[in-house]
Parts: sequence; C-alpha cells; structure tokens
Amino acid sequence: MDADQQARTQAQALFARNLELISEGRITEWVELFDPEGVLEFPYPLPGIPARFTGHRELYEHMKDFPKQFDVRFSGLTFHETTDPELVVAEFVGDGRGVVTGRPFHQVYISVVRFRDGRIVHFRDFWNPLATIRAGLTIGHAWRGLVDLLRPAARRRPKGPGPGRG
Repeated sequence: MDADQQARTQAQALFARNLELISEGRITEWVELFDPEGVLEFPYPLPGIPARFTGHRELYEHMKDFPKQFDVRFSGLTFHETTDPELVVAEFVGDGRGVVTGRPFHQVYISVVRFRDGRIVHFRDFWNPLATIRAGLTIGHAWRGLVDLLRPAARRRPKGPGPGRG
C-alpha cells in the first residue's frame, strides 16, 4: 500500500472511530481525536449556538452533554474519495431518540474533515438543526436558547475546564 492510500485508510478509520465514540457517549476520548487547536464547524448552527469551536476546551464544553441529550447510532457510512488523502468526505445517518423527550431522532449528515498527523484539524459538519430541535428541545432548552440569542456574542463562548486544559 502506498503512502497516500495508507493516509487515506487511517483518516477514514479515525472518522469511523469518531462516530463510535459519539454514539457511546465517550466525549473526552472524542475530543482527543482532535489536534489541540482543532476546529469543529457547523455551517448551519442551532439558533444561539456558535458556528465554530476551536481547541479541546471549547470542543469538550460544546459536546459534554450530548450523551444526556441524545441516544444516537450511526449507519450507512459512505466515504467519497478525494485527491487529498488527509481529507475525508463522508455521508452517514444518525438514528435514535432525544433522551429527555423520548422523541425520535433521524438525521442525515455530510461531513468534510481534514486530518493531519493522525488528528482532526478541521471538522465541518453539515446537518439539519430542525431534526435536533424536534428530538431534543424542551421548554428549558428553548428558554436558554432565547436568552442566549439576546446575549452579546462574546459571552456565548464555552467556559470552564475541559480536556487538555487546567
């Protein structure tokens, strides 16, 4: 196997591992898949949620409660080969339920992920925020979202310690 194919195979395996860790609720381990300054970007964010998270602390703060909100399993993982072996373009489906609401969750994703030295450096995730709202939104979430929309953008960034930060 040549170097490009090895890099492509490794990047695809790491992407599949990312899905396993999220579905298992292992967020600290998921964060460790990222470069310490890695970026997670949502081109279509939920109202009141930043579109970009940078670094382990922000990634952890954003995702730490995911297992308390959603029980999701991923399937149908398909990779679209690129000319760059460290760039993964993946399509997949998430099915499950909102943990608090019990409502069904169904989401179709397309992710464009850049790897470097075996770590995620940039993860752009395309998904439908309405599916997340339908499955997981409670009155409390809606209220916090409205309050957050009214706060200045500088105060919306996650706070507190997270993996890799003291």
